[in-house]
Amino acid sequence: MRYNIDPRQQAVRDRIKEFAEKEILPVYKELDRAPEKFPVDYYRKLGKAGYIGFAMPKEYGGGGYSNIEYITLIEELAYWDAATALLAAVPELAVYPIIHFATEEQKKKYLPKCATGEMIPSFALTERMAGSDAANQQTIAKIVGNEFVINGEKIFIMHGDACDLAVLFCRIGEEASERPKVSAIIIESNRPGFKGFTLKHKMGMRAATTGRIELKDYRIPISYQLGEIGKGFRYAMATLDGARIGVAAQGVGLCQRALDESISYAKSRIAFGAPIAKLQAIQWMIADMATQLEAARMLTYKAAVLQDKGEKFSLEASQAKLFATEASRFCVDRAMQIHSGYGYIGEFSVIEKLYRDQRVTEIYEGTSEVQRMVIAGNYLR
Repeated sequence: MRYNIDPRQQAVRDRIKEFAEKEILPVYKELDRAPEKFPVDYYRKLGKAGYIGFAMPKEYGGGGYSNIEYITLIEELAYWDAATALLAAVPELAVYPIIHFATEEQKKKYLPKCATGEMIPSFALTERMAGSDAANQQTIAKIVGNEFVINGEKIFIMHGDACDLAVLFCRIGEEASERPKVSAIIIESNRPGFKGFTLKHKMGMRAATTGRIELKDYRIPISYQLGEIGKGFRYAMATLDGARIGVAAQGVGLCQRALDESISYAKSRIAFGAPIAKLQAIQWMIADMATQLEAARMLTYKAAVLQDKGEKFSLEASQAKLFATEASRFCVDRAMQIHSGYGYIGEFSVIEKLYRDQRVTEIYEGTSEVQRMVIAGNYLR
């Protein structure tokens, strides 16, 4: 049973169910098992359906939907295929700094093509020594004449291997210091000095590829600077606040799928002369999964509603992300236990894929440990 706090959510659910039956179910297994290459044609299909720029402003070609409708979109896509949900979520993450901090000229140049899926954007923040400690940026952009000359490397960048542009976080004109200020620059991948590489052998979310970006004497005009020098970290954290609600929605979708699959299997699987749904051990697992799911859903919706109202939501986003992703681990694990060998072998059920896809939700957009730091900081300050 799905609970809507806004009547518009049901329209999103119905729309995604129809899309999933036609476009996701026929291909998602193939995309998961195919060689790791960004699925450009599938991505464009999502864009044509309006799911890439779903929440982007209408004046720049987006759908202009509310945050509660957007996280319902991500929840429903994740129900059918978590990697598809990630393909739709990454562009919203990547262009958030452009929407909120870029010049009007920059917005008009990039947002319409990103909203339709014509251009693939990425959010280039993470480095080998700047993961949870995101302020520890080592990529440097030196000002030479009217250009930035950029050197550095980014890793674990969603779509970084296939992107047309990236919002790059780096230091501008600074040598190494204890806590250098972070700035943001829009960069394009078709310029000399940019190389994108696909990270191989991902555990899950395989259709939505993850990349490494290498910048060597990469040059771009200083007009591509995004916002003010030294405010990049603030831009990045504001972006991640919203993205965390999206990850929470992924967790909710995974929870729901794990629960639905478990209920169906428990009713049909016969052991000891009766469906295993008659066994108290199975019933208790179902009860715990359902309760975790509904708590995760309410925390996620609360954060999205606060964002729609223009109120502070950083704490609520972290709470939703922490709880929903850990709830999805619980639900997927219980689903695996209920399905037993039929869950462990991907040939028989979707549970094996849910198990692989779920794990990263507790890592990206801030690990569970980072979320606990954010939550505790809000209460202790």
